[in-house]
Amino acid sequence: MPSKILTSYVDGSWLVPGRRLITRENPGRLDRVASRWSPARPSDASKALEAAARAWPAWADTSPGFRLTLLETFLLNLESDRPRLATCITRENGKTLRESHAEIDAALADARYLLKQARSALRRSRPTRVTHHRERIHEPVGPFLLITPWNFPLATIVRKAVPALAFGNTVVLKPSELTPGTAAQVIRLLVDLPFPAGVVNLVLGTGPAVGPPLVGHPAMRGLSFTGSNRVGLELARQTAGRDVRLQLEMGGKNSLVVLADAALDRAVEAAVVGGFSCAGQWCTGTGRVIVEAPVYQTFCDRLATRAAALRVGPGDLERTEVGPVITHDRVRFARSTLTKALREGATIACGGAIPAFPPGLKGHFIPPTVLTGVTEDSKVFREELFLPILPVIRATDHTDALRLANAGSFGLSASIFTASSTRADHFLRHVEAGIAHHNCHTAFRRPDLPVSAWRESGRGIPECGDHAAGFFARPRAVYVQS
Repeated sequence: MPSKILTSYVDGSWLVPGRRLITRENPGRLDRVASRWSPARPSDASKALEAAARAWPAWADTSPGFRLTLLETFLLNLESDRPRLATCITRENGKTLRESHAEIDAALADARYLLKQARSALRRSRPTRVTHHRERIHEPVGPFLLITPWNFPLATIVRKAVPALAFGNTVVLKPSELTPGTAAQVIRLLVDLPFPAGVVNLVLGTGPAVGPPLVGHPAMRGLSFTGSNRVGLELARQTAGRDVRLQLEMGGKNSLVVLADAALDRAVEAAVVGGFSCAGQWCTGTGRVIVEAPVYQTFCDRLATRAAALRVGPGDLERTEVGPVITHDRVRFARSTLTKALREGATIACGGAIPAFPPGLKGHFIPPTVLTGVTEDSKVFREELFLPILPVIRATDHTDALRLANAGSFGLSASIFTASSTRADHFLRHVEAGIAHHNCHTAFRRPDLPVSAWRESGRGIPECGDHAAGFFARPRAVYVQS
C-alpha cells in the first residue's frame, strides 16, 4: 500500500502537501489504496505556467543535442523502471499487468520515433552561410499545457512531453485526478535529470479546480489534450481567438466491419481484442461490430462464446484477461446502458451480470458483454460507451456496412475484415475515420503513422507520426546572401 502523499511539482520543487488529501482506491481491489494525493491550489497552477514561461527562453536556447540526449536518457530510465511503472498503472487504472507493460512498450516506441524525427528536423535547422542559402528552421513555440487521461496514464504523457521538450518548449502537465501516481512517477524520472527549474511542471487537481487558471493563463502557447468530447470542445471554445496551438484527441465509436467472405475466427479475435482489452476503456478500441447478414448469426455465436470465456478479475492476477472499469460511476453507467439497450430491443448474448465479483474479490468488474439485435437508432450503437459492452448490428451488404460504419459524428478508427481487396480498398477510401484497417483490430497502430482523428473525434494537428514538428515547433524561413 503506497504511503507517500503525492504532490505537484512546480518551478523545480515538489510542493508541501496541503491539509486536504484525496485517497484513490484500487479499482480491482477496493480494500486497497491506489494513491493518496494533495490537490494543487489554483494559485499553484498559475505559478506552474509562470515558471514555464520564465524557463522557456533559456531552455529554447539550449542546444538540440543536449535536449535530445536528456530525453534519450529519460527513456532509458523509464525502461529500467518498467516493473514499478507497470505496477502503478495497474494499481491505479485496473488494467492487467500485461496491458500495462504493453502501454509502456507503446510509449517507448512512440517516443523513440518522435525523438528520431526531432533529431532529423532540428539537424535541418542549422543553416550554413553560403550564397543564396535558404532554410526552414524549427523554432520552439513556448509553454505547453498537456492534459492527459486515466485510460493510458503513461503513454499519453510520454508521447506529448517528449516532442514538446525536444523542440525546446517547456511543459505543464495536468494528468487525470484518477491516476496521479503514474504521472508523478513519470515526472520524477524526468526531473531527476538536469532539466532547469520550470522546464517541467506537474499540477495535480481536478479540471474544475485547476483547469481555469491553467487554460486561461496568458503565458500558455500550446495545449495538447486527450480526453472526452465534452471537455475537449469546451477547451476549443475557451482558447478560440487566442495565440494558442490546439491539439485535441477525443472520443470515438469505432466500427469493426465483418463481411460474409471474412475469416470469421480472425474477425472474432479482433472484436475481442478491440472490444474488451483495457475493459473497453480505450479511444481506438472497438465500439460496435457491423456484420454482413449471411454470417451474422454465426459470428455472434462465436463472439459470445469467446467473450464468455474471458477471465475477469484484478489486473495484478496473472490469469486475469479483463480488469475492472475505473470507478463505480462506470458500473452504474453500465447498468443504465444495458437497461436502455434492452428497452430498445437488444438481446444480451453473453455477460450482462453487473456487478460480477470473482470469488473472494471486490472491484468495479463488468463481465464482457455482447449485445445482438441492435438497431442503428439505438444509443448503444451511436454513443461512445467506454465499457466492455460490445453491440453487434446486421448489415444487408457491404454498401450498407459502410453506411453504418459512417453513422454518427465520430471519426477516429475503423476496420474491415474481408477477403476482397476491392471491397477493402473501397472501404479504406470512403470510411469517415482518420485511422483505417484491413483485417486487423481497430486499435492497431505503429509509431510512424499519426493518431489521426476526424470529425468530432479530434481537432488540430494529430499526435505521433511525422506531425510533431508541425505542432510543437514554429517554422521560420531563413534566407542568406553573402
